[in-house]
Amino acid sequence: MKQNDFYEVNGCTEFIPVTINERYNDGVDVTIHGPIRPFRTTVEQVYQFQKPHEPQKVVVPKFVAEWIDTLDEHGLFGLNYDVVDESVWNWVYKNYDCNVKKLHLAYLYGYEIEREKLYTVEIPDPNRPDTVTFLYKENGKVFIGSDIFLDEVPNYKWKKEPENQLTEAEIKQDFEWAWDAKFAKEVE
Repeated sequence: MKQNDFYEVNGCTEFIPVTINERYNDGVDVTIHGPIRPFRTTVEQVYQFQKPHEPQKVVVPKFVAEWIDTLDEHGLFGLNYDVVDESVWNWVYKNYDCNVKKLHLAYLYGYEIEREKLYTVEIPDPNRPDTVTFLYKENGKVFIGSDIFLDEVPNYKWKKEPENQLTEAEIKQDFEWAWDAKFAKEVE
């Protein structure tokens, strides 16, 4: 027996974590791990129960989570194209066997929102070796910015600043050309 399996001890209706120390003909020596401190005692009977299984929440993209939140008490009866957002429809059918299951589990048991990948975007300028040009966001908008490194080689500390780490959607909103040119590099 492992320590902290769940048992019923002497008819107690609560699950109590115990360690079975030794078995006798007329009882069982156990250590009961109570809320204050463990104590050792002998009891007549110990019954082992399985820990209740709690399903894990699945991870879904934010737009899927937002769509699930719009569903009413009738839930998820099918994926009819006319009632499902196009982005959700495309996500489901991109990897149908996996994603349709995720969608239903998310609806039934809850979900966690997938953390979006972040990117830094450096725009190369071969004529200015002392300058780094990059995209950054301020007040919800993305801009082109630069840092000048006088008397030194450009460093890459700017990549660690949160305002310089953007999602794919933020980049593509106004600077799709930078995305298409593969200037975006995933943040490690």
